[in-house]
Amino acid sequence: MKVKGKKNNLDFFFRIFPFFLTFIFLIINIYFSQNISLLYQGIINYEKEAIIDYLKKIKNQPFFENELKKFTKIFNQSIVQEVFLEDKERKIKIQKLKEALKKNPKSRDLLISLAILHKEEGNDKLAKEYLNKAKEVDPDLNIAIK
Repeated sequence: MKVKGKKNNLDFFFRIFPFFLTFIFLIINIYFSQNISLLYQGIINYEKEAIIDYLKKIKNQPFFENELKKFTKIFNQSIVQEVFLEDKERKIKIQKLKEALKKNPKSRDLLISLAILHKEEGNDKLAKEYLNKAKEVDPDLNIAIK
């Protein structure tokens, strides 16, 4: 008689378990579908910092120019300066490092820094050139820029 009871319990478990999993899935799905990202909330509320963050993230997308124009009408030209501030600062750093490299062309650290900055800029060809020069200076250098 005990064996039948255990079998009935297992049958009951296997019948209820899929419903339990479905219920948990639905609860989690409802929660995440109602949880709007902070970035999106900031954009729909026209919060300047959120829009700047959004524009920085879509710089390489084909619709970037249209989005930039749309938000420039709302926030004036100041938003353009803030969106491109990191790019401008990176170019200044690259210029300073190139000047320092003229004084010390065998500086492994300067070469690596230039490789990293060019990679951030999206110029993979120059990044690879500077990394190869750094490896020529220090053959034991074991670094890869992703």
